[in-house]
Amino acid sequence: MNTTKKKILFKSLQLFNNLGISNVSLRTISEEVGISVGNLQYHFKKREDIVETLYFQLVKKIDTIILIPKEDILKSFFNISTEIFKILYEHRFFLLDFVAITRNNKKIKQHYSQLSKQREIEFLKMLDILILNGFFREELLKNEYKNLFKRVEVISNFWFSSTLIQADVLTEKSIDEYSLLVSQNMYPYLTNKAKEMYTQIFPSQLVV
Repeated sequence: MNTTKKKILFKSLQLFNNLGISNVSLRTISEEVGISVGNLQYHFKKREDIVETLYFQLVKKIDTIILIPKEDILKSFFNISTEIFKILYEHRFFLLDFVAITRNNKKIKQHYSQLSKQREIEFLKMLDILILNGFFREELLKNEYKNLFKRVEVISNFWFSSTLIQADVLTEKSIDEYSLLVSQNMYPYLTNKAKEMYTQIFPSQLVV
């Protein structure tokens, strides 16, 4: 990817995050980058092309961290959500305009639909490893862990929107709040051994 294209994507991400997609035109981006609209369109003909490219970059970044190391697997499992949310925060305009983006862009919608199914498979495989190692209990209800994934997915997709209903701006504090929300969603499924380890990983969550 050439330097101009990288600069367009970098500036577009900043503008989308700060102003929202609907308030950013190709002219807005070109002025920020310091090039003509025609030059910008040589690289991206439409604003939606920029959104698509940023989306697939986001997916690629998350793909690199959805792995559990063989050591400290419980801590790594909880750290995954924090690392994912850091990446989502860097690309927060997606979640703030998530419904509009998927409604207006069939390519992203179709890809996300398949991605969600793949993420569910990966999540359940992680839980199988954690169950095997005595950190998570076996399911007590039908599709209990599939529904746990769905709850985490809903939180991930709409946490920013929920935050902005009550706040004027998003801050990096949202990352810690989200991580706490997700980790406490997992806590009831932990074995006694894992709960003891959890209090060591998150000592600030203890009631004193």
